[in-house]
Amino acid sequence: MKRLMLLISLILLIGCAPKNSYIIPTIPTNSIAKRDIQIGVKKIEVPDYLMSDKILIRDGNKLKELDASFATSIDSLLTSNAIKELKALLNDPNVVLYPWEAKSKRGYIIEIVIDDYIYYNGSVHLSGSYYIKDAKGNLISSKNFNLTNPSKEDADAIVETLGVLFDRLIKEIAQTIAT
Repeated sequence: MKRLMLLISLILLIGCAPKNSYIIPTIPTNSIAKRDIQIGVKKIEVPDYLMSDKILIRDGNKLKELDASFATSIDSLLTSNAIKELKALLNDPNVVLYPWEAKSKRGYIIEIVIDDYIYYNGSVHLSGSYYIKDAKGNLISSKNFNLTNPSKEDADAIVETLGVLFDRLIKEIAQTIAT
């Protein structure tokens, strides 16, 4: 008898259960990681002498070389650093090596050409040009740069100063893109 009453009670409770199923709605958020643009950085072009792990020092009319053993080729190293720095500065994970795989219709292509990286007169000099293009390759902005920073005349200090100058260049490019 108790079992019969328990069974009837369960059937009545199930019959009274609500017929609708609810889910908790999600509120859309603006995620900077999901922007519909992509930023492609072309492999940075450097002078041939930098591909041989040499730093040039100008002493009057003479050039001398210092050995500088980079972890990888300097063009690859600078390209990788540019991508990492732009991701951080723009707070955007969609900064990748160009050519990119996605056929994006919106975005930027960044091309950096380094003409000279040399130490003279107590400073490191970094010069060249950069180009910012839209995803179709149309030029949006271009600029020649000639950056200098004081440095000691030893390989460690000169390479560290290159990092300072290159960071300054990437910040300028990021500001151009952000505006």
